[in-house]
This record gives sequence, structure tokens and C-alpha cells, in this order.
Amino acid sequence: MALLMFKNEYIEITRNEGLFYIRSLRRGFTLDMFNKVLMDLFPNVKVTNFLTVKNVLMNAPLGPLPFGEERDRVTISVTEDALKAYMTLYVSDDDLTADNRVKLVKEIFDALNKKGVVYGIKTDLLAEPLRSRVEYLIAEGTPPINGKDSEIRLYKIEPPKPQIIDEGKVNHYELNLINRVKQGDWLGERIEATPGIPGKNVYGQQIPAIPGLTHPLLYDRTSVREEYHDGVTTLFSKKNGAVYYKGDTIGVYDYLEIKSNIDFSTGNIDFDGYLSVKGTVEDNFTVTANKDIEILGEYGVGAAENISSSSGNIYIKGGIAGKGKTVVRCKKNLYVKYLSDITVECEGTVYVGFYCMNAFIKAKQVIVESPRGKIIGGHIDAEICVSAAEIGSRAEARTLITVKGFNRNDLKAEQEMIVNNLQEMKTQMAKIKQQIQIYSNSGKLTDKQRCILEQLREQYADIRDSIKENETKVREILSYLKIPGEGAVIARNCIYPRVRIQIKNSTEEILTEKRMCTYYCRDNSLKTM
Repeated sequence: MALLMFKNEYIEITRNEGLFYIRSLRRGFTLDMFNKVLMDLFPNVKVTNFLTVKNVLMNAPLGPLPFGEERDRVTISVTEDALKAYMTLYVSDDDLTADNRVKLVKEIFDALNKKGVVYGIKTDLLAEPLRSRVEYLIAEGTPPINGKDSEIRLYKIEPPKPQIIDEGKVNHYELNLINRVKQGDWLGERIEATPGIPGKNVYGQQIPAIPGLTHPLLYDRTSVREEYHDGVTTLFSKKNGAVYYKGDTIGVYDYLEIKSNIDFSTGNIDFDGYLSVKGTVEDNFTVTANKDIEILGEYGVGAAENISSSSGNIYIKGGIAGKGKTVVRCKKNLYVKYLSDITVECEGTVYVGFYCMNAFIKAKQVIVESPRGKIIGGHIDAEICVSAAEIGSRAEARTLITVKGFNRNDLKAEQEMIVNNLQEMKTQMAKIKQQIQIYSNSGKLTDKQRCILEQLREQYADIRDSIKENETKVREILSYLKIPGEGAVIARNCIYPRVRIQIKNSTEEILTEKRMCTYYCRDNSLKTM
């Protein structure tokens, strides 16, 4: 049976089994009037069919027809992630007064309990002025704080970069070639990943945090040890030696330091590792090493028989006066203060601080770096470029400069091929790194899994080394392409008579002194600029 809820001369509103009905008695009642009646008397009625209301009012007398349904006086909605709950009140203005606040707060808590919202309730809000049909944030959970990924910091190896100091009569050629460490020295550290802080949703349920990733700390276990303390794993050298990297794996290679000269007290030196000589190499003695060699004596080297590195660089702080006897060989670059009466075979670039005199040099490039640097006499045989402030001498010493030259298009094609290969290697390395991280964060591993992990690390190191080598090659090619033509001889100040220049198959004999001159080969002919 319908229950009469409201009646005036225009309409009547009845209720039957949770539904509300409207009947119009006469015309003259507008939609705005109807809405005001609902707001004042029936705030918890939800209109489900506005067209019905409009039709009944405009076509009076008509009805009764259903137009709405009853809803809760307090509705609670929770977001999908359950971190926020919102409240909307459908109550009269009288219910919102201070006198009725206690009763309303009880209704709100009943609605929250019914919805299961028990955590993060904003009780302060319930003491503030509230309005009907306005959505309020009534409860807010605590989001989890995800753990931080581990952070790795390692010993940094800078590429060799010589420094020329030329002050009047005193000049120096400084270079830090070998990265020496002692037993117990710091090599790196990993600030360990944190587990994070769990959160809690409005239902009072714990939200687990995502732990941070632990990045692998790669090191050679025969030469490096780790020590854990207060959330930091630190790497220390197990021995005196020289720091090196294979891929991302840090290690300490064998390092031999001769604190005096290479002479009868030491004999000839043949060492599989890095070699540092604090003094000089006496006449007729031989020094051979697999890695980098540095000879740090201030007065340089005399007529040593042979100084060679099979896979590294050589740095001779004081220069070499070889007396026509000494031979220097290196796989990478040679850094030397000066060269005199010596033979050099270098697969990289020969960097000379101040002068070359009567030297026979075969290298990729020969660069005399000082603003007053000179090449006087001898025979320089390079592939790409020879550069010095002065070439030859006022005394017209016979000086031969040969540059094999290169094909610019071939070099560009080689560069493009290397860049493409680099992209493929980086993609492959990223996949292997991802696999390494999966295994490293998998907790306890079986013997088979540990074996796979070690193989992945070796593959990663090999690819990383290849990437470094190829990136170096790309940088070298870019520097070669900046050279004029397809091979060049650069005299930054002047070139003197009796210097013969040959670039590719073109030759020119210098007959008169020329200032600031660059010779280069283009279209199989020798040009100047």
C-alpha cells in the first residue's frame, strides 16, 4: 500500500516498497520547485527518471508514476586501489546542525563499518561544517614506499691525457698512465637495495612494498674482496697492483714497481702485467711487459736495447736519447717527452711532448704537442697524420715524412658498420644484463644456476669490452675524418727546406721555408692550405 509522503495543491509524492511516485493534480508546479521539495524534505531520494517528472508536471493531471528510489543517507565509495574512501551525505539541513551532529557522526561510522573502512579515517573532518550532496575524502590509507635500488660506485679510470708544462728552460711531460693501488685500498662500493616500507589501505590491510633491485657487483675474486657493513658492500684490493676493467668487472692486475734503475742489479725485465720504473733503463738493457709500461726517471732513457709492451701503452717521462740503438714497440700509444736517434714501432699514436730528432717512427699518427714542438731529421712513417709546430730545421737537416693515407669513403663505411654492430651488441648486452639481474635477485641458486650466472657474466664482460673497443674505434675514425683530405702533414709554424713529404703516391720536396702550412692529399694529388 502506498504511503503519502508529501502533498500540496499541485502534486503528491507517495512511497511504495522503496520506490517513490509522483502524481500531478494541476498545472503550475515547475521542475525547480520540485527539486527544492526534494532537497528540503527528501535529500536521500535519488531521481532515476527525470523525463517522467517533467512529463507528469507538464501534463497535469497525470500519474502516479515512479520517478526515484531511496538511497542511504550516508554513502561511502572506495577507490580501486583501496587507498582512499569518499563520503557523500544525503541529509537535510536540519541533520547538519550542531545539535544533530552526534547522531550524524554515528550514522557515518556505521556506514564506514558497513563498507569495511577502518583505517585512516579523518575524524577532524567530522567536526567541520558539512554540506549535503558534497563528496568528502573521509579516509586515506598509507601507500607503500618502494625500496631503493642498489647504488654502485667504482674506482674510476681516466683515459691517458698528457700535460705539457713548458716554463722557460724547464719543461715537463706529465701523465698518469697506471692506476696503482695497494693491498686494502678502496675499489668501489654498493649501497645495498632497501626492502621498502609496507603501506596499509582503508580496509586496514597491509600493502606490500616492492623491494629495490640489487645490481650485481662484478669483481675479480682472485684480486678483490668484499666487506659488508651497515648496508654497504665495499670492495678492497687483495694485493698491490694496477686497476683494470674487463667489461664491468673490476680487478687488480699484477704490478711490478722497480724503485731504482733497470741495470745489473735487476737484470732485464720481462713481466706479465703493469710495470713502473722509478728510475731509468740503463744502456743495453731490455724492458718487456704485457700491459702498460711507465718509466718515470726525470732524465729519461739512454741507449737501452728494447722497451716493449705487447698489449698496452708506454709512457717515458724523461724522453729517450737512443744513440741509434734503442727500439721501442707498443700495441697502443706511446707518450714521451722527446725522441732522439731511436726506432719506434707503434700500432697507435705517438705523442711527443717537445721534439723528435733523427727518429725512425712507424705509427698510426705522430703528434708533437708543444707549441714549439719540432721534427728534425729521421723518417716518420704514418698512416693518417703527422703534426708539429716545426718540421725540418734552419740547418736544412734531411727529414722524410711519409703518410700512407686513407680512403675517406671506406672509412665512413667502416664507421657506419661499427655503429650498426654497436647497436646490436648493446641490445644483446641489455638482454644479458636483464638475465644477470634475474639470477642475482633470485636468492639461493643451485650449482647449475650459479654456473649459468658466471657464464652470463663472462659473456657480458666480453661484449662490454668489445663495445668499448668499437666506441674507441669510432672516435678515432671521427678524428681521422676531421683531417684535411685523405692524409695530412701539418706544420703549425713552419716547414724548412730538405724536407720531403709523401702522402699516398704524391711527393713534394720542400725547397723554400714555408709558414703555417698543411699538406694533404685529395683526388690523388698533393695540395696545400
